[in-house]
Amino acid sequence: IIMTNNNRQLRTQLRWIHILASALLGMFVYSPWRSSHTLGIVISFAVFPILTITGVWMWKGARIKKLLTKSKPIPQTND
Repeated sequence: IIMTNNNRQLRTQLRWIHILASALLGMFVYSPWRSSHTLGIVISFAVFPILTITGVWMWKGARIKKLLTKSKPIPQTND
């Protein structure tokens, strides 16, 4: 697989976002702040989706791009 600079930069950025989100999740699970209701909501509605999206994109990003950019054939009309 040939990676261009844009792909490499995107993958590096996604990796760092994934690592930071994982660190936040780990901090939440293993800290006394676990009982904080507000932090629990932030983890549930922000950190988990970020982890999921970045993880899936790093895993299957090429296939997702291919599916999203697949062009549909344009029907030709006879004028």
